[in-house]
Amino acid sequence: MYLLDTNVVSMLDARRHANAPDLIAWLERNGASLYLSVMSITEMDAGSHKLRREGKTRRAEEIAALVTAILSDFAERVLPIDIETARHVARLAERTHRQPVALPDLFIAATAVRHGLTVLTHNLRDFDRLGVDALDPFARLPKDI
Repeated sequence: MYLLDTNVVSMLDARRHANAPDLIAWLERNGASLYLSVMSITEMDAGSHKLRREGKTRRAEEIAALVTAILSDFAERVLPIDIETARHVARLAERTHRQPVALPDLFIAATAVRHGLTVLTHNLRDFDRLGVDALDPFARLPKDI
């Protein structure tokens, strides 16, 4: 089973479907077996707020609507940050203390470790450094679940 990184979740935006049609089709076929970290919701909400602050209200509303749809579609498959996940963050951060990984990626990686999931991401560099199972679905799609 897989945990989607924010850069994969963002492909659910209809404006991006043409950039990765095979990935979108795979996500639609396998959606019921895919998970998100609540951190991806935080990142997308932050993006929407930034767009609004910059006066890009229409785009901000599109992102906010996308987040609402994702929350509805994923429902119980949006995984929270609990104590065990937080402790995994600290252990993972220690592995890369000389060249730190961004906190959102640490939380997503820790969520995957906590739940025994493989991260689907376009950012293999950081997840590989953390020693977390990760695949790049933009390079090669996993087999259907």
